[in-house]
Amino acid sequence: MAKANGKKKGTADSPRNTRKRDPQQVQPQGLTLSAEERYARVARRAYALYEQRGAAHGSDLDDWLAAERLEQEERLQKPLQEEPVTEE
Repeated sequence: MAKANGKKKGTADSPRNTRKRDPQQVQPQGLTLSAEERYARVARRAYALYEQRGAAHGSDLDDWLAAERLEQEERLQKPLQEEPVTEE
């Protein structure tokens, strides 16, 4: 079905075809980390898990995935940082 201006409903010019936002980009400001910071935190935690297992080799992927999950859970459970209140 064509509109009065000659364009079909749902064309590329239509506002309905907007890109969906990446959920990681919509996170509140206190929950965001740079890729480098996140990698470093996960690496430290994965190494700690490796040491907790007695430094036994062969579970590096399991340690990494567990570390990623733990880091994400920790970031989501922390309260958002409030902005300081200034007295006028």
